[in-house]
Amino acid sequence: MATSARVFLHRAMRASAPLIAVLIAALAAAAIQASSASAQSWPTRPVTLVVPFVPGGATDVLGRIYADRLGAVLGQPVIIDNKPGAGGNVGASFVAKSAPDGHTMFVASSPGFTNAAVLSKDAGFDPLKDFVAVALLGTQGFLFALNAAAMPPNTVAEFVAFAKANPGKLNYGTPGIGTPHHLGMELFKSMAGIDVVHVPYRGGAPLMQDMLAGQVGIMFASWVITGPHLKTGKFKAIASTSKRPVTQAPEIPSIASQGYPDFDVETWFGLVAPAATPATVLQRMSREIQALQASDEVRQRMLTMGFDQPPADTVLQFGERLARDAAKWSKIVKDVGIKPE
Repeated sequence: MATSARVFLHRAMRASAPLIAVLIAALAAAAIQASSASAQSWPTRPVTLVVPFVPGGATDVLGRIYADRLGAVLGQPVIIDNKPGAGGNVGASFVAKSAPDGHTMFVASSPGFTNAAVLSKDAGFDPLKDFVAVALLGTQGFLFALNAAAMPPNTVAEFVAFAKANPGKLNYGTPGIGTPHHLGMELFKSMAGIDVVHVPYRGGAPLMQDMLAGQVGIMFASWVITGPHLKTGKFKAIASTSKRPVTQAPEIPSIASQGYPDFDVETWFGLVAPAATPATVLQRMSREIQALQASDEVRQRMLTMGFDQPPADTVLQFGERLARDAAKWSKIVKDVGIKPE
């Protein structure tokens, strides 16, 4: 390029630099204004929260606690849409393919949601790529419950000793393969070095029947499930699975406090949305949910239904929780040797 041409180009670029800066600033301001307008105008129609299980389960119950109250603060109805199937994958796949406008969100629970890719040959979605975090709705620790008539141990140490004296002879039941009850017990087995046989059921109802009958004598289960039978003496709880005490039974010591300090298992329930949902929409929904969680009404309702008050995660913090959870449980699935179905 000739010297005169280079000089001309340089002068032209210098002359236009202020104009370019003004244009960039204007575009940025317009984007911010549009984003703000999007949050203020949202929602423009009913918001659907997809629950991937049949009505009446923990995920459905918790979703309805929030849906019933969110409609009033958002100015649009918030509807629960139950889409069961494939261990939750049907509902999650539907939401992953929905428009990312904040009008369709998903009530997820761990570890099934974050582990879908390693538990299923074709989940139909990637939990970390196809979704963004919105808000943590609640947590739920489990009780280490035994059939009182069939199982002599009264502490974790006694249970481990009893299991080691009877390798392969004890059975524990779960609502299914890949559930937090299953993965949590497998984690405990590996830490304790014991051999206890897994008996998966198709849901909690048949498991409870066999647990009460003594066909299986061991399970991890929520306080809501075990509480009535603890009162009658048919079950006994030798520990809680989470480091945090189970709110409804704080007197029961944790597994961590009984010789396994790294053991900490609880399930969480949270709201996620399709990837590319506007950040302002995510932030508003998160704020509204945290405001509800601060109310005595919602706190008491959650306590009655067996849920613990969740940490006040921001959108970013809940997203980080999703990533940690996926890494933690994926490793356990692979270490235990659970094959995708």
